[in-house]
Amino acid sequence: LIGFHPRIVVNRLEAKQSAETDRGIMSSTDKAAFLKVFDTLKDELIADFDTLPGLSDDLKQQLKEYYTFCLEKTVPGGKMTRGLTVVKGVEVLKQRPLTEEEFFDAAVLGWQVEWLQAFFLVADDIMDSSITRRGEPCWYKRPNVTQDNGINDALLLENLIYKSLRRHFKKHPSYVHLLELFIDTTFQTEVGQHIDTNGTPYADGKRAPLDLSRFTLDRYQGCVRYKTCYYSFYLSCALALAYCGVDPETSPDLYTKADAVCMRLGEYFQIQDDVLDAFAPPEVLGKIGTDIEDAKCSWLVCKALEMVTPEQRQVLVDNYGKWDEEGVKKVKALYKELDLEKVFNDYEDEQKEACDALIASIEPESFQELFKFLLGKIYKRQK
Repeated sequence: LIGFHPRIVVNRLEAKQSAETDRGIMSSTDKAAFLKVFDTLKDELIADFDTLPGLSDDLKQQLKEYYTFCLEKTVPGGKMTRGLTVVKGVEVLKQRPLTEEEFFDAAVLGWQVEWLQAFFLVADDIMDSSITRRGEPCWYKRPNVTQDNGINDALLLENLIYKSLRRHFKKHPSYVHLLELFIDTTFQTEVGQHIDTNGTPYADGKRAPLDLSRFTLDRYQGCVRYKTCYYSFYLSCALALAYCGVDPETSPDLYTKADAVCMRLGEYFQIQDDVLDAFAPPEVLGKIGTDIEDAKCSWLVCKALEMVTPEQRQVLVDNYGKWDEEGVKKVKALYKELDLEKVFNDYEDEQKEACDALIASIEPESFQELFKFLLGKIYKRQK
């Protein structure tokens, strides 16, 4: 235990003792045990500020207080599906209850996916000028944070992923593969974010005039694949495979199958998100949707453009992409006039059947359980 902060040792023991108290606790269904691992990781990372040379104790204390608050407000708080999927994946691949060490390791990896999500969301909220997230002000909207700190904090959140991976997996045989998965997924997601942000491009420091011809389902599907599918679905599955020693060079089939299912699940998930952004009450969704104001290439506008009359199209030309409350109401009224919620409901039923069929084709059959778990988490979700 030499070199470990005393509180970290206590937290790590508490997390592991909680896991080993009962075999049933050591599973992807126990959020309390999973959250205890977050506390351990948080304390380890905050203690790292004490090791920084050349800083006064007062300045170190300021950093620790600020970033304790930052981590507690930006990392947990969601449904934690991405993180818990790693634990579920290891369970499925091992085909038995996890040992104390396996649960802890899988949970650590799961929390790195949640950390990646936090990094993306803090940055995305700034880019989209969002107001709320998970029922609270966006991180950069907090009076003691502001946009300047928010940008730096997003960068720090990303860095902390690699500090935790190094701390816990440097001697693991799959360490390099784990690192590569995070590096590749971050790149893929940032490509998707660029496509999303530039649905309407910028010129001379401001958005160019709205060009509805750019809003096509082809563009939308490319954006979703890179912005959502890889980090929200594939990464968790691939981390479980990597941790369990499945080599993508010698055993590529499981990764290929995971990719195929995750691309379909991710597209379905993002289309749900677009519909919820427009129609779900903010108090249920936990945020105020701004896709219309931000001129996003969303599924709703792409489908609308396939269905509109010239007169209806003019409603979009006049109102889409403008921060005007009455204009937003007109766009939403058009979506209702086109009955896009029913179009989505029909799509959702079709996707459920297609996902079930794709999952049923996976071998080995035991691996299907992971994707049934994921589909069950998102089917007919309301937020």
